[in-house]
Amino acid sequence: MEKTNRSLKFEETFKNPGKEFRGTPFWSWNTKLCADCLEEQIAQFKEMGMGGFYMHTRVGLDTEYMGKEYMDCVKKAVEIAKEKDLYSCLYDEDRWPSGYGGGKVTSRQEYRSRNLLITPYKKGTKTYTHRSTDSMASASPQGNGRFLAAYYVRLHADGTLASYMRCEENAAEKPGYQIWYVYLEIAHDSPWFNDQSYVDSLNPEAIRYFLDVTHEEYKKAVGEEFGKTIPSIFTDEPQFGRKRCLGTADSKEEVMLPYTEDFAESYKAAYGEDLLDHIPEVLWELPEEGVSRYRYWYHDHVTERFAKAYSEQVGSWCQENGIRLAGHMMEEPTLQSQTQALGEVMRSLRGFSLPGIDMLCDAREYTTAKQAESICHQYGKDGVVSELYGVTNWDFDFRRHKLQGDWQAALGITHRVHHLNWMSMGGEAKRDYPAAIGFQSPWYKEYGLIETHFARVNTALRRGKPVVKIGVIHPVESCWLLFGPNQQTGQKRQELDQRFADVTEWLLFNNQDFDYISESLLPEEWNGHTVGEMEYKAVIVPGCLTLRQTTLTILEEMKKAGTKIIFMGKPPRYIDASLSTAGEQFADTCTRIEYSKQDLLEELEPYRLLEMRFYGEKHLKKPNHKKNWNGERTEKYIYQMRREGEGRWLFIANGRAQDHPDLILPDDVKIELAGQWKVTELDTMTGKIGGKKAEIQGNKTILYHRFYSHDSLLLYLEPEKKEGKTREEILPQEVFAEKETYALAEQQGWRAKDLFESQVEIERKEPNVLMLDMPKYCFDGETLEGPEEILRADNKIRTRLHLSLRRAALAQPWTQKKEEKTHKILLQYKIVCRNVIEDASLGLEIADSAKILLDGMEIPKRETGYFVDPCIRTVALPTLQEGVHELMLEVDFTRKVNLEVVYLLGTFSVCVEGSSAILEQERKTFFWGSLTEQGMPFYGGNVIYKTELVLETGKYMLEVSKFRAPLLKVKVDGKEVGEIFKSPYRVAFEIEHTGKHEIEIISFGNRVNTFGAVHDCDEQEIYFDPNAWRTTQDGWSYEYQLKKTGILKAPILWKKHEK
Repeated sequence: MEKTNRSLKFEETFKNPGKEFRGTPFWSWNTKLCADCLEEQIAQFKEMGMGGFYMHTRVGLDTEYMGKEYMDCVKKAVEIAKEKDLYSCLYDEDRWPSGYGGGKVTSRQEYRSRNLLITPYKKGTKTYTHRSTDSMASASPQGNGRFLAAYYVRLHADGTLASYMRCEENAAEKPGYQIWYVYLEIAHDSPWFNDQSYVDSLNPEAIRYFLDVTHEEYKKAVGEEFGKTIPSIFTDEPQFGRKRCLGTADSKEEVMLPYTEDFAESYKAAYGEDLLDHIPEVLWELPEEGVSRYRYWYHDHVTERFAKAYSEQVGSWCQENGIRLAGHMMEEPTLQSQTQALGEVMRSLRGFSLPGIDMLCDAREYTTAKQAESICHQYGKDGVVSELYGVTNWDFDFRRHKLQGDWQAALGITHRVHHLNWMSMGGEAKRDYPAAIGFQSPWYKEYGLIETHFARVNTALRRGKPVVKIGVIHPVESCWLLFGPNQQTGQKRQELDQRFADVTEWLLFNNQDFDYISESLLPEEWNGHTVGEMEYKAVIVPGCLTLRQTTLTILEEMKKAGTKIIFMGKPPRYIDASLSTAGEQFADTCTRIEYSKQDLLEELEPYRLLEMRFYGEKHLKKPNHKKNWNGERTEKYIYQMRREGEGRWLFIANGRAQDHPDLILPDDVKIELAGQWKVTELDTMTGKIGGKKAEIQGNKTILYHRFYSHDSLLLYLEPEKKEGKTREEILPQEVFAEKETYALAEQQGWRAKDLFESQVEIERKEPNVLMLDMPKYCFDGETLEGPEEILRADNKIRTRLHLSLRRAALAQPWTQKKEEKTHKILLQYKIVCRNVIEDASLGLEIADSAKILLDGMEIPKRETGYFVDPCIRTVALPTLQEGVHELMLEVDFTRKVNLEVVYLLGTFSVCVEGSSAILEQERKTFFWGSLTEQGMPFYGGNVIYKTELVLETGKYMLEVSKFRAPLLKVKVDGKEVGEIFKSPYRVAFEIEHTGKHEIEIISFGNRVNTFGAVHDCDEQEIYFDPNAWRTTQDGWSYEYQLKKTGILKAPILWKKHEK
């Protein structure tokens, strides 16, 4: 994460990128910390190809946050990282969102989050029972706030505001009017915030105290490594209390809006008006489609108070102390979401050294990435950080790791923060938005394959300056005008958001790169020639309802300087939220177009740097089924271009999610580049660098490339020195033939051979697994209940004891006092064996405290190691004879005890029958197809497929196109010949002598059927938070809902026949 080391030759750096180009995952500190246990996991980061890590406290931390023992571990981790030449980065909060200091800040009442409660109910006339417990700053009404104002409010029949006037809290009812009250409420305790609350993020004094209890303490402990071993500190999802709208104008819903103690005073200082005189205009629409400047000012002022109190103040502290502020804000993707949580995201990102995003659930939030990238471009920041891969579940494979990282790299992401590497998976930690990318995943040692690819991409994309010619005025302030009752303005907000997304994708996927321009930041960025460090040849006003006068003035200056100004759709009717004809008058002097993709692209054509169009027909894997897309724009690939001296770096990536992952469907693409270039291709998977065929036609350079589904392309462009010379014409079919497909394979002399028999030998690399998750249970000697799924049983037991349930929101263990009183919980499991099991062992998290009985006999605790994670200890069991066995666990239960799934391990097969699973004799015969149905329903480790073939001397390709595994690795005669994880799913090798040869395919496992949500009925579930394991009603099934694993289709062997 340091500046690029220019002393090394680029070729050396590209082949073996240093730590500064590599990712730094979140290292989840989620257990009782142990300084002596840090070194092994830090070494694993190195083994995975990472550049370091962020020390990130998560669910399960059982060491006092920021206490002496905790800080000793921080210092130890920094020391070890320094020895191993890794980065050891900081994280500024106990979980998230940042700002409350693990509860230390908000234990002081004056620093707690504040909100206006706007209600038709006078204080004391309504009872409130619901309290928000989620991990956001959402406020819940309490009814105990301080009175600020009241109003008589009268509405027209259409729900618009007819009149309003202030009144006293005890004012009498008035015919035709409804009295609405405004109270200032202070946030209540919440278990997520360690039984404190979120911080008043509009109050600079509260955030200063946050710096005192967090950043200053880190500075005392490890400040000498700031800017060296510790290059950055991550802040996560700072926000204010959610703004809410009325549902309908005539409803009696309550609305909460973010506020702080001196808000009215600073509002009046900024705008010369008393906000409390005009609160009804913030909520209700004005008649005749009028807009309220008071509403606009409220949203603008909240945004400014928040940005100055939080990101600017925290960012300034970091800059003064030699450490970068990295991180991301909350709910950035849409105009409405950022209005509700932030006001405007770009204004806050200005304060970061490394502005960032998070990208959960494998989403494609192009707007989110573009906002951060635009700030980076305009302010000349050090790069853009992304918290990526989170909430994707255990079966998120390498091809999707590459796809997600590629499109983000094309949109400016330079610093990868992988979500998530667990220190432990004990208790609730194993459901903390998986998957875990560390040692608990059996593929973790192979991850360097992915990370080195992105490190090589970074060696190019951190050089030079971005080449972007187009700016787009960000329309978020138009959304503020529409923040009225949903019934009247909800559809309008949706339309504005759809257009925001449309323009973003129209430009990106038609290869017209651009930056957003924030209206609030534009005056400080504009120097009469550039917007910060960027010079735009064209600026788009995308149907904004309002513009600032400062924006209008600067657009006029840009136009005079030669910039093309394009108004899409209707020009703004308002300037600074006041009705004005100035916007339309100026638009009439500029280019005006309909809100149309085609019109927009035509107007921008003179500024095009790159164009990508399909070449030829596309085969769709059905007989005689072809699609002629020849000449059409791909609308699939996005790019980033950077200028370094006279040269250009160009990175092209697939920006769309995969639609047919099991099919080999390449795109043959013609790429046109503006200018005359000599082209070099840099292979980021291998580190090889070589020339790429290109043809110069006039002032354009033409090249052809075949993109498989998971490919990206990195090129270096040098000016062609030979002026006036046209290169020899290249034939596209020659270029495309360099990478074999089914369509061209026969022309190139390849022949497919179905040599693999339907049966195959399989070797497991771990013991097989039987999940025991539905015991009968009893409480303090009462009658057994159940059987019940273990997490549901845990909920019932905690409900009996009046304890908080283990769900998404729970106070950290370090905040909980040790309980003296315990309760006896008995868990009874039935194990059905259809044969003798001689090597059985039990994996459980409570091995040290539970009493284990098998068929009534206590089992001595002879630990044999651990299963997947050291928290799941393994205990040897005696031989299990054929028949039914009763396993009993006696547990001393307290608040901190976690009742979790128990695993029976050994050499056997498992047959799932609905909600039951039975042990059978180990299978001797396996077939190509899912292993879930072949005796391994809960197995998540690696397997090796072994087969012996008689092969002649020659060149071969092994193709394995349909599998459910993170990746495959191929060995021939014991020698590793390559990996398969992305299309075209082939690995090449050569046979030097005719005869028998052993082919081994290592299928790396995932833990989705071992630790995943195996009772969740929603096959389209994408949000794997802790409650995905606790679905209800039609989302729940006692029958196991398992996923396919392994190689699902027999491999194909291709042999090259020389002509």
